[in-house]
Amino acid sequence: MKRPFESTQTDYVALTGASETTPWLQHTRWAELFRDRPLGIIASTAKQPASQWSRNYLLGQWQGFPMWSSAETEAQLQIILHGLDLMFDRARATLDRTPYISRCWLNTFAKDAFWPHGFRVIPSFKRYLAIWKRFICFVFRVLQYPSWQRKEVYNLRLGSNEIKMMQHVLYLAGQLQLGEDGHVSDSSDSEDDESCCQDCHYDWDIPPDSENTDIDQDIDTSIDDAEEVGEEQIPGPEESDFHLPNGYWLQLSEALFQLSMMFWTHQDPAGNMSSSAIIYYTAVMGIQQRSLTFDSAYNSTFELAGLMWIGRLLFLEYALPVYSYATLAYEWPCRDHYPSQPDRLDAIRKKYLIRGCYTPFGEIIELKAFAKSIVKREGIPGNLSWDPDGQSFTIGHDTKFKLSEFCATHCKAIKLVRERVDEMMLGLEMDLDIDEIQDDLTCRKAGWSFIQDAKNKLADTWERLADTLRSSSFRGKPFIKGTNWQVDTCIAYLNAGTELSKLTFAASHLSGGLPGRGTEIATIRYINTTLAVRNVFFRGGQIIIIISYNKARASNNYAFYIVRYLPRELSQSLLRYLAIIRPVLGFIAKQLEVPHWSKSEFFFPDPQGKNRHLTSTQASGILRSLTQNLTTPWTLSSYRQAAVAIAKRYLSTLVEKSNFYHPTEATKPLRMFAAGAGHHPRMLLMSYAIDKALPSRLQPELLEMYYRLSKIWQDWNQEYNQRNMKSVEPASCSQKRDKMDTDLEGLERQPKRSKKGHSTINKDTNKLGDSFIYNARHRIVICVSCGSMIQPGAKSFYSHLNSVHRITGSACKALLERFQTYELCPFDKLHIPTESVAQIPGLTVFKGFRCNICPETPGLSYFTISGNKIRDHLAVHNMDIAPILAEQLQKFQSCYLQTFSSAKGKIKYFEIQPSQDQG
Repeated sequence: MKRPFESTQTDYVALTGASETTPWLQHTRWAELFRDRPLGIIASTAKQPASQWSRNYLLGQWQGFPMWSSAETEAQLQIILHGLDLMFDRARATLDRTPYISRCWLNTFAKDAFWPHGFRVIPSFKRYLAIWKRFICFVFRVLQYPSWQRKEVYNLRLGSNEIKMMQHVLYLAGQLQLGEDGHVSDSSDSEDDESCCQDCHYDWDIPPDSENTDIDQDIDTSIDDAEEVGEEQIPGPEESDFHLPNGYWLQLSEALFQLSMMFWTHQDPAGNMSSSAIIYYTAVMGIQQRSLTFDSAYNSTFELAGLMWIGRLLFLEYALPVYSYATLAYEWPCRDHYPSQPDRLDAIRKKYLIRGCYTPFGEIIELKAFAKSIVKREGIPGNLSWDPDGQSFTIGHDTKFKLSEFCATHCKAIKLVRERVDEMMLGLEMDLDIDEIQDDLTCRKAGWSFIQDAKNKLADTWERLADTLRSSSFRGKPFIKGTNWQVDTCIAYLNAGTELSKLTFAASHLSGGLPGRGTEIATIRYINTTLAVRNVFFRGGQIIIIISYNKARASNNYAFYIVRYLPRELSQSLLRYLAIIRPVLGFIAKQLEVPHWSKSEFFFPDPQGKNRHLTSTQASGILRSLTQNLTTPWTLSSYRQAAVAIAKRYLSTLVEKSNFYHPTEATKPLRMFAAGAGHHPRMLLMSYAIDKALPSRLQPELLEMYYRLSKIWQDWNQEYNQRNMKSVEPASCSQKRDKMDTDLEGLERQPKRSKKGHSTINKDTNKLGDSFIYNARHRIVICVSCGSMIQPGAKSFYSHLNSVHRITGSACKALLERFQTYELCPFDKLHIPTESVAQIPGLTVFKGFRCNICPETPGLSYFTISGNKIRDHLAVHNMDIAPILAEQLQKFQSCYLQTFSSAKGKIKYFEIQPSQDQG
């Protein structure tokens, strides 16, 4: 019988013992491992040091005394982290040079059952590497304490050989501190890894793959767990450019690898893996730092998968290194030393990496398998809550979505694409009938698309626009003077093309139906290549995007296709963009002899030119920029969750209950045809009368299903937006911002041959009078649409009007002259209120938090709009309580905030007393 739980911690922390009754904690015994020990200190010990940490690091309070990690240790950890980067670069170079079959065996945990999925670098590998970096930081911080304190505080015992190796690593780090053998980076990568991994449980970004029912694939899902992370594409073997470091950096990286393998190859005489430092660390990873409770089985699977991925990478380097380890006491030979490399890998794999072996890796396999079994039985935790009126909902803790904003943004994106295309056509009218566009969905010829099809007569249409450049101007400036190209005008046109490319992504992603994953939508091609078939097609007067990968197989004729139909209005704009504007962008870039992305086969190329196509991070940034004025700016993952939530609640009744491949009613035509032919309906669709103009697994019945889904999605968004616009009453201050958006869009650029008259421009300029407010008290100009001040100066004013709101010509000139009459204060001399003040009209009002512990002294108050940041801020006050308890004790509280500037690096919040409309 277990003894009652007794704790020296606060009552709240003591309650964590009650959760020991859950099957997950009964199995892991984490609560028993850390009984009567400070969870806050243990969790803080596993943080990566920030780049500015050149001082003592306070871990927390233990029995009334502070526990510090010395400044010397923190400085050494900076060097050790750089050594780990070198170690992992070397291991990745080894992975790049390993054959596919060997990588499949490495990824197989069964003894003799081959699993045909090669081990590879996955999108979330940086987060996985951060897990191992935190582990190394943890053990080195623990090492600085005497053995009795390690036992009393951490309940951790390090082996004598491990301690000797760690001391050798510290010696090498000390030599690097004293000498000039290298340079430690600014640890920006470490900070990024820390920010994305520390106490982050992905409670709605990365759902575990619950579709794999096979036990082999279910347990070994280090690939599947990362499919939805949606980060940049990883360089392939041909892009690997690794070179061994020199001197002490080489010695440090090899010593760190030997230390890592000492942890991974740990074996206990009794077979009890609880003595392993790695298994101990799985319990440390299970501590939620903010609440000081233990993770559920669901939230533990990602980090366990990360440890498994790290283990496989390091064991591959251990078994078959490309370079020998010559600086160690006993040299480890390179892979060429072994007469049979497959036999060498097989020997290491069967000893350390298969299921059931007495090693840390074998134990982690079982932990992850048990966690996945609990998730399958209990389901994925909820992450969404609808408001009672059904007009808004919250995802996670603070990601708010309003249906009115959601639908309005869909319409706004399509409208912005149309306006930008009209502007870049320079007034040239071209009659392109989208209903006449023909396409061949089965053609695989490299370099071919519907634009090259002679029937469509599109291949040379761009030349008409190119010919007009000599007599045309863009935003008031000519392209050519005499015989010389005007660089400023051409660059402005190219930049506008970049912005149009971003808008095409946003509009296509929002309007095509239920959104895809980041790794799918960013790699869409509109031209065939020798290695890949395009994704953009024309059918029935609409552009369709076909993704050739998805997890829904049985529901759509076992086809690896998902089809999204774009609205006709957007299809018309995109046709002009692809056939005319994009080739002209390439033509102008060629005249200037500058590199450009216009000839890329990707629909959404990287505007910066660093990658071949748009990355998922950039895609999220585009959505965030488009929705920056909403209650919560969107990202790829949050929008995907929101779209599915809306579809489940509002679209389910609109979708006709029909299944083409398994019709249930005898009166269905397909069932009658099948009966007449003597076949099952599914067989009739799969094997008879297959339309050769379409892929065999993408027949008209499946296309019709996808068309209906896209049409329902588009119609619902449009109808909801129209109803919402009719119900809006022009009254409150908050509605002025919506009016401002309409006013700015109404002042759009006109073709040169149809410029507005002077009186019309004056009228439009006067209409914008309320859109920019001069605050005489603070001496600032506030843009109501942006909810922020405009930086003083003619250049800043012009850039804001022209680039942000697209106000040009006489209207822009009139506003600039008006702004110059104001007495303005530079931002660095602007007085930030230190006490609560009345709401400043025009500035955005945020719901945020105020720290109640900070002294009531000017300049020392702390405000933030992030619930996570206010909890992290409490650590500077050296409080020995959990953040959730601090909230209960009102150590911080919610309030209303404003900031003069929303520009990056210039956000300084101050507290306000909101108006009645805001409150």
